[in-house]
Amino acid sequence: MNRFMRKMALAALALSPLPTQVVATELDDILQVTIRPGWRAADGTHIAAVQLKLAPGWKTYWRQPGDTGIPPKFNFTQSSNLDLLEVLYPTPKITWQDQTRTIGYQGQVIFPIVVQPSTSADVTLQGQIEIGVCEKICIPVSLEISARLPARGPKDSVIEAAFQTLPKAGLGKTICTFTPAADGMQLSLTLQHPPNAIHDVAIELGNSQLWIETPTIQGVGDALYITANILTPSGNPVAVGRGDVVTTIFGTESATEYRGCQGS
Repeated sequence: MNRFMRKMALAALALSPLPTQVVATELDDILQVTIRPGWRAADGTHIAAVQLKLAPGWKTYWRQPGDTGIPPKFNFTQSSNLDLLEVLYPTPKITWQDQTRTIGYQGQVIFPIVVQPSTSADVTLQGQIEIGVCEKICIPVSLEISARLPARGPKDSVIEAAFQTLPKAGLGKTICTFTPAADGMQLSLTLQHPPNAIHDVAIELGNSQLWIETPTIQGVGDALYITANILTPSGNPVAVGRGDVVTTIFGTESATEYRGCQGS
């Protein structure tokens, strides 16, 4: 069994559902989901949000959950009067326990939604949200969502505040190199980033079939050198689109996101 299969087996074990079925009333004590209907901007874009409230001690995950976890999935393809929709992810917290890294949220998290309606009428938002919520055990949760986003409505200060928690867009180019390595390949990144209070980094590749081990960071002046092992199902290198590489640098108070990379 290569390292990829071992990682997948450990993740599946950590995320095994409860031995007894969780009934709706018990889940309500753990998780509350609200669609904040938001407002229509002057350019016709509609701003809304998904609000999750978790019971004390419970957590859910970022789109790159770390060493274990279930990344959220939002599917609103059943909606009407909707051309485009993008869910935005606030900056998560990174925690370590027994050498295992978790990237996610506790307490409350608000995911802003940017919607492009087909017409100036109301939008009917309908679909599913799939998330994992964990305390000592983990529960995969699938929820049916239905809400009306009115064409006329006041701005929501809670959603506006959530926009302030999004990672900042990084400036400058990121250089990346892929080389063969044991059980897959190694990704090396070089980018210019202020060196103050950097404590972690996360990498996404746009391919859920690849497992990215926790990256290492080395700072030299204003340059960051980041390496990460990528485990593949076959143990051999695979093609990765450079435009799909997302590198998020976590500081003490905020995060910076670099999208895409270039060859050296």
